[in-house]
Formats: sequence, structure tokens, C-alpha cells
Amino acid sequence: MLFLDVVNSTRLYEQSGDRKAFSLVTTCLSHASSVVLDRGGRVVKYTGDGLMAVFHGPDAAADSAIGIHLALHDCPSVADQSIGVRIGFHTGPLLKSGTDVFGETVNLASRVAALASAGRALTTSASVRAMTTGLRERLTAVPTRVLRGANQPVELYELRCEAGGETTSLLNIDTALQEHVELRLRHNQRWVVINHWKPALSIGRDPTQDLRVEDQRASRHHAEVQMRGDKFVLSDQSSNGTYVTIGNAPEFVLTREDAVLHGSGWISLGRSRADNPLAIEFFSA
Repeated sequence: MLFLDVVNSTRLYEQSGDRKAFSLVTTCLSHASSVVLDRGGRVVKYTGDGLMAVFHGPDAAADSAIGIHLALHDCPSVADQSIGVRIGFHTGPLLKSGTDVFGETVNLASRVAALASAGRALTTSASVRAMTTGLRERLTAVPTRVLRGANQPVELYELRCEAGGETTSLLNIDTALQEHVELRLRHNQRWVVINHWKPALSIGRDPTQDLRVEDQRASRHHAEVQMRGDKFVLSDQSSNGTYVTIGNAPEFVLTREDAVLHGSGWISLGRSRADNPLAIEFFSA
């Protein structure tokens, strides 16, 4: 299972404008998708400014990570804007539903990807054990990390994908990348914040949720917002969908899908914001 995420896309949208940034990110994902297909993989879905792909084995995932970074490096329309991606992959069992996949393997791969630096890829010992010798020689062990949802610290390995790119530094991620990035949400005059210290938030009708929305159109466990690197990803887990408005763009609906929240906007559970006095307002900083 492989996740790819465009680095600093929020800043790109702010500096280049929505139209140009969207074009660059789309070009980046198009190149990445082509590499995945060439290596026998399948793009399961696009996750905001990234993608999620599945392969038959870790060799193909590692080869794709290398190929993706090389493809982006050689693409002038992307390289001129200093677009980079972080990649993480993990090997394990998957739960399938139609064309989608679920389970702890998916969750762990996503969290590993959030730790990678631009131009690099991270993977786990489960992938390393199943790799061929030639690819294992391109890996370097990095400090283990306790990841949410894992029963024990995860052994991580870095795959050098290109000559450039920053070295992944797990010791510096917390302060250098995440300390000054946060997402603020307001509901019924109550504020909640997602940042390095609280990287995830559950939303729904159930009293156990971090942000409770007492609306019958909302599911008991409706959605989750996670901090992945420098981005905030909203994941719909509901029956009626999550309606999202970002800036001045038209409202769209997530149905068991993800979206990256940036700038400011609204999250409406189970119905359009136009018909929902209980919508949640968000601001990123």
C-alpha cells in the first residue's frame, strides 16, 4: 500500500493562486499515476493533493517511488515550481470493498508517508523483509517511531529516490514542520484546534466524539480530520456524506472519501451548508 502527498501544497495555493496551483498539482499527480500503472500498480483513489495506490508487492512499490521522483524531476512544468512529493508504503493484508481498500495496512502506510521528506520515501520492516536484495541495498534504517494505531514502535527505513531532496529527520519533524501549522474549527461558539500536539479529531453525533454535532443527519462517527505532514485531511466515514466548502469554490460532497482542507471554509455533516445551521467553520494557519 503506497501513499503519495504533494509537499507544501497549501503554500503553493497561497503563492501561485488556485488556478495555477491546481494545474501544477494535477500535472504532478498525472505523472505519478502513469508511473504506478507502468509498475503494475493501481491508483485506488486521489486524496486531495495526493494519491493512494496498491501493488502486488513491495518491490513494485519501491520501484514506483523511485520512478515517480525521477519523473517529477525531469518535468519542467513541475520542477520550475519546486513541487516535491513525500511517499510512504507498507506491506500487509487489505480489506476490499469494490475498488476501495481498507484496514490497518492502509492506515499505517498513510502515517508513514506523512513522516517522509520531499524527494524521499519511507517504508516499514514488513516491506523490507519481502523485498529483493537489490532494493534492500538502497534502504537506510531511521529511528523507530510510535505511530497512532500501531501496537508497538514501527521500524522505519528510508529509500533514497533521487540525488536531491532533503534527508528525512524524524527528530526535527515536530518542531521544524508542524509546530506552527494548525487548523481551527468553530462549532456552536466552541473552538477546537488540530496541530502537532493534537494531530487528529473525530467528528460526529456520538458523545464520545472530539467534536460533537447534535444533528440527526450526522452519523454517530461521521468524519475525522488528521494532520498529515503540513496538511489537514478530512475523511468522511458517514452514511449521508460530508459537504465541504473551501474558500469561494463551489460546495462538494465527500462520500467515504478524503479532501485536504486549506484556507478557510465550512464542513457540513449530512446536508448542504445552505440548509444546515450547525455547519462547522474552519481556518488554517
